[in-house]
Amino acid sequence: MKMREWAVGAGVLALLALLAGCASPARQSNPMAELMAGKGGSLASMDPEKMMNAMTEKMNFSQEMMKNPDLPVWHAQREQMALAVGDRVFDKGFDRTFESMITALATLGCRVNNIERTSGFITASLPQLAPDQQESLQTESKASYAQIKGFSPAVLQKAGPMGFDMDFGAMMERGGGAGLTLSMVKQSARQTKVKLRFDGVFYPRQIDALYRTVWAEVDKQMFLDKALD
Repeated sequence: MKMREWAVGAGVLALLALLAGCASPARQSNPMAELMAGKGGSLASMDPEKMMNAMTEKMNFSQEMMKNPDLPVWHAQREQMALAVGDRVFDKGFDRTFESMITALATLGCRVNNIERTSGFITASLPQLAPDQQESLQTESKASYAQIKGFSPAVLQKAGPMGFDMDFGAMMERGGGAGLTLSMVKQSARQTKVKLRFDGVFYPRQIDALYRTVWAEVDKQMFLDKALD
């Protein structure tokens, strides 16, 4: 958390320097403003005061997402989703179910961090969604967060190549703050209950996509395992 706060602080200082340069008299050369004007240069063309206000709100939005990434309404939706699709019962013995889960996670590119076969407990990194799907969900999550928190739609606009847009949800996932947990319970010789949960991911639609991805691969592995029975 301290590293992320330091990164935001550095971003704020850089933005203030950028804004000071953009607000300089027009007769003076401003390479930074010229660079921004070359691509997504809406900031450079704005009134300096409006630009300052817009960038300040963007930074407030980014800081709020970093400090309080979850929302009560999102939490409630995730709880309902966990009850609806997070638990499944497979007509397989415990050992076969455990092996199928490991194979499914490996196929999805998950990095397994902890395995306790006796207790049926597994922790791993998140599966990678398709790049376009991941980007779309991150955009949706920021828009939903901004609306619920009362920020203006302007905070979602790209600031340009030097605007220091930061996606803290993606940073947390890449930095190891997100992952999944699988717990398995033997209910009978031919039946095993599996509980799947995701940590460090807050947007419900992304959670839904992750559930679909993992369970689809597990179902595929279970089908392939039928040949072994």
